[in-house]
Amino acid sequence: MTAIVFDLDGTILTTDREYRDILANAIADVRGDAPAEWLETYDEAFSEHFSDFDSAPVQQAFGRIDGCCDPESYANALHEAEIASLSPPRNAHTDLERLADEFELGVLTNGVREWQLAKLRAYDLEGYFDAIVASYEVGAHKPDAAPYRVLEERLPADRYGLIGDSESDVDGAKHVGWSADRYEGGGFGALPEGLFRD
Repeated sequence: MTAIVFDLDGTILTTDREYRDILANAIADVRGDAPAEWLETYDEAFSEHFSDFDSAPVQQAFGRIDGCCDPESYANALHEAEIASLSPPRNAHTDLERLADEFELGVLTNGVREWQLAKLRAYDLEGYFDAIVASYEVGAHKPDAAPYRVLEERLPADRYGLIGDSESDVDGAKHVGWSADRYEGGGFGALPEGLFRD
């Protein structure tokens, strides 16, 4: 059995907006404006909490902002804004349905599981995948080998190929012995051509 594993952000779902703009709009939706110091504090705090696998990193990051009295409201607004900014590739449902008939399909994503699952569910994509692994549940982010190994445990296969939009996705996959291709957009209609070159 062969498994094709997809990165989520930038691969299954993409956006043409800068994340800072999404963040600013989410903050403005709650308080009416988005002060630069809020954006800077959030970015720094989130990176710290996310890297350390602290619980609820988005809420904790907003909680570090002076004057932010309701971190949960801002976190919800950011999640909604992030999801609204995303879209799947053209013909994604058709392509994933075709691939699911022949291959085991998985998702390997850096992030908090429920936060990431909500993105897939918003676009009715979750059902195509036989296993979904988020780095937060493993305690290691790609390109560390641990998330890849957990995916293998949940989705046994003879060989694996990963499609991801970053070099770290691809490098991590190759380091654990998977095939990998850098996703450059345009959908999944050509898969698996080029993914398994052996």
